[in-house]
Amino acid sequence: MNRRQFIAVSGLVLAAGPALAQVPAGTALDEVKKRGVVRVGVRQDVPGFGIVDEKGNTIGFDIDIATELAHRLGVKVELVPVTAATRIPLLQQGRIDMIVATLTHYRDRDKVVDFTIGYFWTGQKLMVKKSSGIKTVADMAGKRAGTTVGALALKNLAAAQPKAIGQTFEGYPEAFLAMQQGLIDAVVADIIILAGLRANAPKPDDYVIIGDSLGGGDYAIGVRENDSKWRDALNFSLQDLWKDGTWDKIYAKWIGPGTKLNLDKSEIGFKMEIWE
Repeated sequence: MNRRQFIAVSGLVLAAGPALAQVPAGTALDEVKKRGVVRVGVRQDVPGFGIVDEKGNTIGFDIDIATELAHRLGVKVELVPVTAATRIPLLQQGRIDMIVATLTHYRDRDKVVDFTIGYFWTGQKLMVKKSSGIKTVADMAGKRAGTTVGALALKNLAAAQPKAIGQTFEGYPEAFLAMQQGLIDAVVADIIILAGLRANAPKPDDYVIIGDSLGGGDYAIGVRENDSKWRDALNFSLQDLWKDGTWDKIYAKWIGPGTKLNLDKSEIGFKMEIWE
């Protein structure tokens, strides 16, 4: 699926609304097992976590996590492209079975979907041009900050600097391009996302990530509400892949030293919750 098709499908999802919803009556686990396929909402605009390669394949940390979970459940995986704005509606409408798409577990989101334990952690910061003169969040007074539609980063920025001006874009690459072109002054997003955008820029050293963390939390898998059987199956599989070293292998492949993001595991400071 190319980018034009992706955006068109995203628009249709929002337009279709709940009238086309076909939410399974029972647990998603039984439905997935019966179907033999788990439909996973994934991003295509987050370097390191979900992008489209030169062959048109969706690849990244989230994709490998989803694929590994499907393997442990004994089913095939179907990747469904989502954006920050469409991922939760798609889940609620029954079009996907879970969201593995840099979805941070926030209280407001927990009101409409349920979450597994976290499988990653990241804080939120600002990225600016090194030449911008912006050093702290306080310097964003009267300045424009961009992020993707559906992200909560602007809300966190507004709490830290009410005089900052927020602007949303279809995806993170569009927000980053706007900053490169001088249309906005900063991009506000999860640190790991900012690091990925910078790593893929022609001149990465032209951009700096600044300021204190505006917030943050665990990336977790989103599932429909009140389906503990499905959530438990995913939680157990996540803990198993952490304990047997699979998580470390996926991290080393996409995020660790030697990758474009080049972040040591200790820099992330994440440890998965394990139940005995």
